[in-house]
Amino acid sequence: MRERSTTAFWLDARSRKLRAAAQFLRRRWPPLLGATMLALLAGAAFLVMATPRYTASAQLLIEMRPDRSIGADAILAHAPINRQTMKSDIAVIRSAALLRRVVERERLADDLEFGAAALDRLRNALSVAQLRYSPVIKIVVTSTDPAKAARLADAIADAFVVDRLDTRLEAARRASAWLAERLVALQRQSRASEEALAQFRAAAGPSAPAKQQTAIAQRAAVARAETAERKARLELLQRIESRGGAAAELPGLGGALDELRQRADQLSRREAELRARYTAAHPSVIALRAEIADTARATDAERRRLAAGVRQELELAEKNSEAADTALREISESEDRGKERLARLNELERAAAADRKLLDETMRRARLVEQQAKFEPRDARIISPALTPNAPSWPDAEQTLLIALALGALFGLGVAYACELADTGFTTMAQIETTLGLPLLGSIPKIASSAPALVDLVRAKPLSRASEGLRALRSAIAMSDVDDPPKLIQLASAVPGEGTTTIAAAIAASAAQSGLRTLLIDADLRRRAASKLFLAEERPGLVDLLIGSASPGAAIFFEEKRGLWVLPAGGEIQAPADLLASEKMKTLMAAVRGSFDLVIVDTPPIGPVVDPILIAGLVDKTVVVIRWAATPRETVAHAIERLPDRGRIAGVALNLVIEAKARKYGPYAYSPYAGGGAFDAYHAE
Repeated sequence: MRERSTTAFWLDARSRKLRAAAQFLRRRWPPLLGATMLALLAGAAFLVMATPRYTASAQLLIEMRPDRSIGADAILAHAPINRQTMKSDIAVIRSAALLRRVVERERLADDLEFGAAALDRLRNALSVAQLRYSPVIKIVVTSTDPAKAARLADAIADAFVVDRLDTRLEAARRASAWLAERLVALQRQSRASEEALAQFRAAAGPSAPAKQQTAIAQRAAVARAETAERKARLELLQRIESRGGAAAELPGLGGALDELRQRADQLSRREAELRARYTAAHPSVIALRAEIADTARATDAERRRLAAGVRQELELAEKNSEAADTALREISESEDRGKERLARLNELERAAAADRKLLDETMRRARLVEQQAKFEPRDARIISPALTPNAPSWPDAEQTLLIALALGALFGLGVAYACELADTGFTTMAQIETTLGLPLLGSIPKIASSAPALVDLVRAKPLSRASEGLRALRSAIAMSDVDDPPKLIQLASAVPGEGTTTIAAAIAASAAQSGLRTLLIDADLRRRAASKLFLAEERPGLVDLLIGSASPGAAIFFEEKRGLWVLPAGGEIQAPADLLASEKMKTLMAAVRGSFDLVIVDTPPIGPVVDPILIAGLVDKTVVVIRWAATPRETVAHAIERLPDRGRIAGVALNLVIEAKARKYGPYAYSPYAGGGAFDAYHAE
């Protein structure tokens, strides 16, 4: 249920927007149509006055040949067609050099269309583009002469084909000349490489045999081993001497030294035995000590002799090791020099081989370039020559008129919207309710000047729209307070010229016709419009009654033609506001309430004076009269704010409604039926 309600609300809102747009177009169609027609006329005039231009096009096919590159530099290679290649070709077609040849060939400098600035004008008339992703270029030329447009398009295409062929042939000739020079340089370089290789081979000596190198290495190893052994034996001998060890600890050094040590040990034991028996002075002990000393001297001498021998052997081993190492170093250095010579030899051989290969490849290129220079097939050709156009390409009549129509419609909408913004008056019930917060009580149409006055139209044409509007307005005023229907009713407006007096008199006449005892009071003590309407300017009236110069019977008179009672304004007074605010005015309003069924009070505008504000506090209801589509909304809103009691305002009555225009704003009244006739002009006052 909720979803259906939301959908219905959305559809209703959209329908209201569509209706509002349709009503806007109905109201403002004259400026919209006028601007559109003016734009179409301007477009048609432009089509008549503009000089037609004709467009012709030729198509070029750029051949997609396979890559025939003859080397890394691709001297004459045919690159596959790609976007960059096509852009380059398009730039060549639009280049000044190519177009200048076309200008000279076609003698465009003498042509009236191109003249002295033929090159620039031809470039402006030229359009070059690639057909999507194909290798086809489209050349388009625009001119005032259809035959000339086709001729120039073909001339530009021919110039490009010839230029491309000349460029390739010239490139081949330049490449051939360059290769010839390159061949001479490569021949010299190849001969130099061969000569350097031969000279190096002759200068390089033989290398040392491998067996000799192995023998020297073995001898050096043996010498180093002997040296190490001699050093170890000498160190061991020195340790034995320092700690007094036996010579047997040193392999190969026993013999006499060991015997001398054993002899010294025996003599030491014998000395101990003799000293146990004899004293130190005994001849046997003395003799034994002498023998021990001799043995010690002999031991020392033998040890020195052994150490000297080991040292001599160590020196000899070190000399042999050093000699072997020297020989080995010499062999190694000789071998390194041999490796360097071998590397250099290999390098020279590779350089000579590379030079020979490069020379052979360059000779092959030279022969191929020579053949291509003799004959080079075209890689661009015209596949679609330009045809003479039958119809102008500019201006496009259909497009021009459509643009004019669109611009005219947009301008017309702008003018119509500006008119809508300038329309500051009240035209619809929604505007009144939104801006003022008051209901629309009724709408009185504008009647023809030939028709009777509105106050008399009630009797003359009771079924007319104006009469129905007055009855509806009177009913709406009565329904503004159902519990206590108003009897004292004030009619006022925001500004002068709204037709307040006419509406007040017409309502009073309509009420009198329906059988109500009705009184019309002219409380506009300045303009006295109601008094003038009933020809009572010279009669005593409200002023005279309030100041006591006339009785009610003399001031109030019965107007037989309309069947209502009238209290005119009366005599002149300097301070009407003070008189209207007096207690006598309050007493008078209370008195007429009891004597009449309906009292209509016509008052001056609310904006200029304070009179209607004072009277608003004495009546039951106030009706604000607004001229349809004329009175500014802000002015009316400001005037209503001046009224003391908003609750006493019954609502708004729209006057002088132009029905033909009002229908374009949607519903505007309660009774859109009956009556008829022409409604042209009406003077309210």
